[in-house]
Amino acid sequence: MAILLSTNMYHTDEFHEIADYIRAFTRGIGVEVFPLFHDPEFEDALTLQMNALEGLPISFHGPYYQAEHSAPEGTEEFERTMRMVRKTLDYSRLLKSRYLVYHHNNVRVDPEKKDEMIRISWHNYQLVKEMFRPYGIAVAVENVGVHERGNVLFEQDAFTWLCRREQCPVLIDIGHAHANGWDLPKLMTDLRGQIISYHLHNNDGHHDSHQRIHNGTLDFGAFLRAWRRNGRMTDWVLEYAHDVIPDREGIVEDILFLQKEYHL
Repeated sequence: MAILLSTNMYHTDEFHEIADYIRAFTRGIGVEVFPLFHDPEFEDALTLQMNALEGLPISFHGPYYQAEHSAPEGTEEFERTMRMVRKTLDYSRLLKSRYLVYHHNNVRVDPEKKDEMIRISWHNYQLVKEMFRPYGIAVAVENVGVHERGNVLFEQDAFTWLCRREQCPVLIDIGHAHANGWDLPKLMTDLRGQIISYHLHNNDGHHDSHQRIHNGTLDFGAFLRAWRRNGRMTDWVLEYAHDVIPDREGIVEDILFLQKEYHL
């Protein structure tokens, strides 16, 4: 198990700030790199931090901005997405990433096209999985989308059924589950043995605001109790929004809190 800090909160010109947290913790934390390859400046920003990242527990989020895995092969959206995925693979290999996070979709879901989106995005998952397989990098399916944004492709039962059927590695985003009214302890129990990581953040139960772990209506203590009951060693990834950046003391407080909980 490792505790990682996601770079989701940073724009390209802020990416270097992750090094401040790497230096601050003598016991060490890892990093989940949120790639911004749609930005032509990002690769240089990432390259400048390679020395700081090498040797740490590392994971990579899949491309998000301008990326869409429910786009059919042959479309501009598909080609752009896969170019960014291949670039992500290059750096995942160099940094020995533990896994890649996969979103089945990012766009709003048209009910009339839902079944086709599911079929295409699952096909594209297989393509990505085969790209990463030779390097021993798992591709973990995340529960994504929130009702408030209209981009929920899978409700809880459907998500659980698909993950069980395919026996794929899973990353549970507890903030997404909370915003959608999912039964998080049940989700954790139903997918026990497949969950390899959690995205940790909080919200008001409606908006996907990615706030600090105790800043919201999700009972974080209840999550920890459910996590202990399930008895599986998983990664924890703090995934904050951009507006949390100024709260450096709060971010450090969350990391220290999780380090203490891990050792219980």
